[in-house]
Amino acid sequence: MTLYELSLEYAQTAADLRRRIVELEHAGRQAGDEARRMQLEGRARPLRSMYRDVREVARHLNGYYRKFTPRRGSGPVDHRRR
Repeated sequence: MTLYELSLEYAQTAADLRRRIVELEHAGRQAGDEARRMQLEGRARPLRSMYRDVREVARHLNGYYRKFTPRRGSGPVDHRRR
């Protein structure tokens, strides 16, 4: 499995997490009492953190090779100060 393929799996996981978060938020808006709302919020909170982390890893893996690939037409660059 390549890093790109792994990034696609992470992206799918992020989409699944986001879908579940939206479901919980919708159920919270429809909840009749405050206790149920708080319970649903408690379930959604860690999912939001997981979603952000998984999405960040997916983006990192997706662009992993780009930062190491030289651009076309660019010659050697001298980074020494004069």
